[in-house]
Amino acid sequence: MHVGIATGFQHQSGDEIDDRTFIKDDLEMAIEAEDLGFESIWVTEHHFSNYSISPSPLQELAYLAGRTKHVKLGTQVIVLPWNDPVRVAEQALWLDNVTDGRLLLGFGRGLGGFEYEGLRVDINQTRELYREHAELIIAALETGVIEGGEITKQPRRELRPRPFKTFEGRIFGSAGSPQSVQTVAELGIGIAIVNPEPRANLGVDTETYNRVWAENHPTRPAPAPLLSGTIFVDESSDRAKEKSIEYHRVNFRAAVRNYGMAEEGFGTTKGNEFYKNMRISPEKIEEMAETTASVMPAGTPAEVLEQLERINDDLALQGFFPHFHFGGMPRDEARRNMRLFAEKCLPEIKSWPSESTLDGESRRLQAV
Repeated sequence: MHVGIATGFQHQSGDEIDDRTFIKDDLEMAIEAEDLGFESIWVTEHHFSNYSISPSPLQELAYLAGRTKHVKLGTQVIVLPWNDPVRVAEQALWLDNVTDGRLLLGFGRGLGGFEYEGLRVDINQTRELYREHAELIIAALETGVIEGGEITKQPRRELRPRPFKTFEGRIFGSAGSPQSVQTVAELGIGIAIVNPEPRANLGVDTETYNRVWAENHPTRPAPAPLLSGTIFVDESSDRAKEKSIEYHRVNFRAAVRNYGMAEEGFGTTKGNEFYKNMRISPEKIEEMAETTASVMPAGTPAEVLEQLERINDDLALQGFFPHFHFGGMPRDEARRNMRLFAEKCLPEIKSWPSESTLDGESRRLQAV
């Protein structure tokens, strides 16, 4: 199985650490991960708050590309409605060319009204923009040409540098609602399970995904899913679980603020109606924080391996990329968390059989 590391640059450590220092420290942790045996680095996209100081995933990955040798570089996720599809396709092709095909792409559509407003994008168009931008970008990454779209009305243009290797099997979509699962399958990309909900099967309708995939892509096998979430491992089981809950409380409160999950209007915009029932009453925030902490593994190395094995049995993953630093965790604790996982868990998980698509097909693309 492929195992990477994720960072959201989640700066919930207090004002005593400035943004510049925090970002540099997170980057150094990600760079160290390559020497520890992790196989990829993934970065998020968020704006305007310390929930995630990560406004430009491809720019961040370009820096990491220059500081690493062989790890794959992934976005979890680029929020497509917030980005011009030409710019995403151009930057992805440039980075993939200079890294000899190390780029992995995760796409999402975003949920935070505060971020949509700040980026001057109509949140009521989220589904239409996501679908259209995804179709334009996916086609451009295969052909080197971008054009079309009812909303975008993109004139035909050839992109440089040209693609040299297919992105089939290297693009994934975050899918939190049944409609998103269907869209991801129709687009012909894999599922990335990001920050899973505390529900059965981690909130992913794999049955619908597989059915819709088979209807739309009968000659291609569907990629196995990827999973991203938090991990807290410690030699003491009690300490691991106690600290995991402590840091998840901070992390969950930050997520509630970022997405407006306790606000009356949450889930009422067009295309986001599925999330209305996930609105959280302010008095339930602490309870839900502890429930969320129970979803992702925490415990001794043996306990974490057992929990991940159960998840993998349910989902048949091809890859896993945990967050080791979250919820205001001190930097030394985050490093200890990552290093202990690398020492005691990583070799075992990497030995688990899986069918990976992350290298893409070997065929080279013809110049347009």
